[in-house]
Amino acid sequence: MRSTRAAFLALALLSITGTAIAGGPAWAAEGGQRATTVAHDDFNGDGYADLVTAAPAATVGGKPGAGFVSVLYGSSHGIDTAKRVVLTQSSAGVPGSPEAYDAFGAAVTSADLDGDGYADLAVGVPGEDIGDAVDAGSVTVLWGSARGLTGTSSWLESNTLGAPSARESYGSGLTAADVDADGRPELAHVNAEDSVYVHDFSASRTPQNPEQLYGLPSQDGFRPSGLTGADYDKDGYADLVVTGTQPSLEIVESHSVLLRGSADGLDLDRSFGGGSVGASGDINKDGYPDLVLGDPRTLEHGEWDLSSGSVSVRYGSPDGLFGSDPQTPDQVFEQGRGGLGGSAEVGDQFGGDLSLGDVNGDGYLDLAIGSPGESIGDLADAGAAWLLRGSARGLGTAGSQNFNQNTAGVPGAAEAGDRFGAQTRLVDSDRDGHAELVTTAPYENDSAGFAWVLDGTASGVTTSGSWSFGAAALGASPDNAYFGSVLGQ
Repeated sequence: MRSTRAAFLALALLSITGTAIAGGPAWAAEGGQRATTVAHDDFNGDGYADLVTAAPAATVGGKPGAGFVSVLYGSSHGIDTAKRVVLTQSSAGVPGSPEAYDAFGAAVTSADLDGDGYADLAVGVPGEDIGDAVDAGSVTVLWGSARGLTGTSSWLESNTLGAPSARESYGSGLTAADVDADGRPELAHVNAEDSVYVHDFSASRTPQNPEQLYGLPSQDGFRPSGLTGADYDKDGYADLVVTGTQPSLEIVESHSVLLRGSADGLDLDRSFGGGSVGASGDINKDGYPDLVLGDPRTLEHGEWDLSSGSVSVRYGSPDGLFGSDPQTPDQVFEQGRGGLGGSAEVGDQFGGDLSLGDVNGDGYLDLAIGSPGESIGDLADAGAAWLLRGSARGLGTAGSQNFNQNTAGVPGAAEAGDRFGAQTRLVDSDRDGHAELVTTAPYENDSAGFAWVLDGTASGVTTSGSWSFGAAALGASPDNAYFGSVLGQ
């Protein structure tokens, strides 16, 4: 069983490509003020966005791969490692207990699920054993409050529609979206097989409606890896896009499935090429959310990478995401093409992670792109991160930026195998109108893992004042933690 669990965790890391960890203090809202509008990532209601980092491979209580989740709280000075909480399955109130290869934190998403004015955090634990079912998986919800996130009254769920099955990996992908148009987001999650589950919570923090199950086209070999969602056609009902991969002869390519929302619930609308990674947001400010998909790899025989990676964009409209040519996205970005710098090389994994946010404060969303397989000189897989600018015309290459550990001002130095850019996040944690770029390198320092914070300005991302941190700065063990292998979006 150990080799099976270890293999599960290895696959989780591939997608980014002792003593129990002590939780930090729960932090009260700065100045005691509540935000008037609930942000999806403001756990203590102070009006500042918070940053979620996770290390599902970390050792907890001597159990390798048990995993932990940390939250760095935003403030007028941005995020700070001293103002944080670290939560594991050994934290007070958190269900379960640390077990080898549970992978607590392998997926995370946040939203105000119970309508109390504080964002809540859902944590996927896809390696959790349920009875005799190995890697059946579970989802834990940690509730927000004026003190931030704690384990108090946490909610735990596994597959309740039938007996949990081995290697189902329930909770391997998560998102939150208002699929029933009741004004409150629902929690959606996907397993490693062919199902999407939706939970609608009441103010009492219990599922209000029976769990819903939506089948995916598993007969075509589709393997889901994640979720993103938004109301792309503005009909009042959020749609879900399940990202993943699908085989075609000897090739495994990125593939996605659209579940369209309506008064009757979610319906399987179509499957389409592209997208093992996804992000949603209104880039061009036309009132319709847009879909960005990353296609970092095309595998031959499930092993050999044949591509350099790409990013595609489908813009929302009254007709949704698909125009007259449903199989062709509105835009495709690749290194060395269409005005984008760099050169496309096999294994770059351009599009390995995505995040939308407004860096320069012009009101349009910009896109951060991870390219963890990028070679820097002769340093293979050193990794890089990119930024594309948004405008009324959508995303463009003008003014694009890229960063690696050899970029002037970025702490550290590029090393082979670090995989800088494995995860990206644009977050305005100091509420100055300019999102910071947070990016990670899970293999930094012999797989300890690190995260970097680069400030946003009116002219874009700057390396001036940039800084980095790892698990040790949070009071957690860095040994083989692969810290930063997951960032909350």
